[in-house]
Amino acid sequence: MKNKRFLIALYAVMLLLAIFPVRAEALARGTYHPPALTIVVYGAPADLGLQVEMEYKGERFPVSMEKETRLWETQYRLFREGSFRKTAWFGSDKDFKDAVLLIHSGGEERRIPISQELLTPGSQEEYMTLYARSGSLKGGLPVWREPAMFCLRMLLLLAVKGLIFFLMDYRLRRSWLMLLAVELPVQGLLNWIISGWLNVDLENAMPLFVLGLLLAFLAELVALMLLVNERTRNKTVSYATTANLLGSLMYFGMLSYLPI
Repeated sequence: MKNKRFLIALYAVMLLLAIFPVRAEALARGTYHPPALTIVVYGAPADLGLQVEMEYKGERFPVSMEKETRLWETQYRLFREGSFRKTAWFGSDKDFKDAVLLIHSGGEERRIPISQELLTPGSQEEYMTLYARSGSLKGGLPVWREPAMFCLRMLLLLAVKGLIFFLMDYRLRRSWLMLLAVELPVQGLLNWIISGWLNVDLENAMPLFVLGLLLAFLAELVALMLLVNERTRNKTVSYATTANLLGSLMYFGMLSYLPI
C-alpha cells in the first residue's frame, strides 16, 4: 500500500511537470500591457504624487502615475492606457525624450529632467529609482533589491516550516538536514520565479502560480517520504500538508504586501 501511494504521488508529479510549461505558454498570451515606466520610491512622504511631463507631436502634457504602497517601498507606474494624448509608442529612449518627472508633495512641485542616460534604447518597460529625501533619480532598480527580497522571502518561509517541523516533534539532526535539502531547492525555485514579478498581472498569473504550488507540494511530499524516517509516513504527510498550506498563504500575502 505504501509503495502504491508513493507511485501515485510520483506519477502526479511527472504529470504536472508535463502540464506546467504548456499552461505557462497559454497564460503568456494574455492581453495585459505592462507599464511603460515604473518608479520605485524610497523615503516617500504620504502625500507624494508623481507625474511625467511628456512631449508628443510638438505638444507637452502631464501623465499621472498610479501609486501603490508596499511597506517601505512606494511604487508608481505609468501605463500607456493612461496617456490619452500620446497614441503611438516607440521605446523608452524615444517615448520619454525630453520628459520631466513632476514631484508633488506638501503643496509644492519639483521638476527633475529624465535624461537620456536613464533610458534604455528600445525598451518597452523602463525602471527607475527615486530617493525622495535627496531628490535623486537613478536608472534601473538597486542591485541589492532583488537578492534582498529573495532572501527575506526564503527566511520567512523556512522559519515557518521549521517551526511546524519542530512542533511535530522532529528532533534528529538528519531529519533537519533532509528538510533543508528538500525545502531549499523547491522554495528557491518558486522564489526565483516570482523575483521578476514586479509588473506581472497577478490575475493572469495566479492560476499558473497555484499550479506551481501544487507541484511543489507533491515534490516535497515524495522527497520527504523518501528521506525523513524519524516518524511515521502519516506524520510526514501531515507535516507536508500543514507546512504547504501555511506556506501557500504566506506566498499570497507576500505577493500582496511585500515588494516584489
